[in-house]
Amino acid sequence: MTKEIKGDLGFLGVDYQYMLVKVFIEDKPFFRDLNSIVDQNMFTEPNLRLIVGLMKDYFADNESTPSYELIAVKIRAKSKNELDTEIHLEILKKIKLMSSEGQDEVKRLADKFFKQQNIVKTANQILKIAGDGDVSKYEKCVDLINNAINVGSHDEFSYRLFDDYEETLSEDFRYPIPTGISKIDEVLEGGIGKGELGVIIGPSSFGKTSLTTAMSNYAATFKTQMNDNNGFKVMQITFEDSPRQIRRKHFGRISGVESCNLSKSEYLDVVQEKTSMSRDENKMLQNNVLGVRFPSGEKTATDIKNYIKRKINEGFKPDLIIIDYFECLSVENSGFDGDKWAGEGKAMRKLESMANEFQAALWVTTQGTKESLNSEIVTLDKAGGSFKKIQIAHIVMSIARTIEDIAHCEATIAILKNRAGKSGKVFNGVYFDNGTCTINTDNVQEFSNIIGFREDKQKELLNMQKEVFKSSIKKTTD
Repeated sequence: MTKEIKGDLGFLGVDYQYMLVKVFIEDKPFFRDLNSIVDQNMFTEPNLRLIVGLMKDYFADNESTPSYELIAVKIRAKSKNELDTEIHLEILKKIKLMSSEGQDEVKRLADKFFKQQNIVKTANQILKIAGDGDVSKYEKCVDLINNAINVGSHDEFSYRLFDDYEETLSEDFRYPIPTGISKIDEVLEGGIGKGELGVIIGPSSFGKTSLTTAMSNYAATFKTQMNDNNGFKVMQITFEDSPRQIRRKHFGRISGVESCNLSKSEYLDVVQEKTSMSRDENKMLQNNVLGVRFPSGEKTATDIKNYIKRKINEGFKPDLIIIDYFECLSVENSGFDGDKWAGEGKAMRKLESMANEFQAALWVTTQGTKESLNSEIVTLDKAGGSFKKIQIAHIVMSIARTIEDIAHCEATIAILKNRAGKSGKVFNGVYFDNGTCTINTDNVQEFSNIIGFREDKQKELLNMQKEVFKSSIKKTTD
């Protein structure tokens, strides 16, 4: 019975579907507007599903609709053999040669087509629920029907202010994932929220990977009702650091032994005891942290998105995604030859979209300019590359470490942008140990803004100059 329903679509059947695909190819704005509800699986014939699927993949990568010629190229690359290629190309040719008459009517009925297909799909889901006899899922049937009916409705983009009153005022309006750095989490109202994009700016080799490893480690072992006390799932993506290096960073944090000393005989007993799989936290880390290493400069944001989709399908859905670092991504095609900044902006926009689509918190590190080296504070103007990266992010945080700071295991961390709360906060004297990925704000100087921090540093400099002057006068007098 199910197969008959799926195969016989009646109203808006196969003939209509061929015309709809023709309109998709020839009317680019129309396909762009409907892209969010277009599903290739709702087309009856496998050939049409293939063409629509190729169009959606192309649109996801390029934000434009492929021509007949480009679709033909994609078909040749996708087809398993020559026979399949010929069949698919013949179907494409058939679509191209069809009359364009009645396209306005085809477009008018497009919403109804996808609504119809969703209703058919929903009917099959409801039949399965009924067949399973799971009474607890019966209420779900109502939601399934409502969702099917609302597909394609223009009202899905609009809302009224006092609808869902209780949900709006509920405590769980935002799902933050803590960084594990107490003062930072206070400013960020608990951490970075699911669906939010955070950018970390810092000079090269000044501790960004240590910081994100600490964040990864803390989130994976953080017990809360939101994750059923099992920690958050974390995907830690790196380009330059090898799996061994990342593992040693985690082991350094777990054991309290600097990563460079982990293999030394005098520390082995401590390291082995602290990293034993008999410990619950280590089991959580093993289950919750998925490390990924990509070759630098070979993967776009779209490639990473597709990889994460595959992992989700395999059963690993990340709550927190870390990408270290942005400049190692292959720049997206911006549509403007040679416009690197536009490409960077497009890549960052895709990362933001990814965070929202997967409902995952996403931190991405980015390099500061050469002016950020040995700076007492890294400000927005010291972020390298396109400023669009900063504009798109929900949260922007910076790390600054002078030579003296590094020697004393210290850093200055600033919250430069924060859509969820206050920004401008500066923490000076943050304990920052690269070797054990230990970062804390227990004994810091806090400044409500960058101006206050700079004024304090100016006072310190003046006081130092006064002391030097007094000392020189005393020596002259003596």
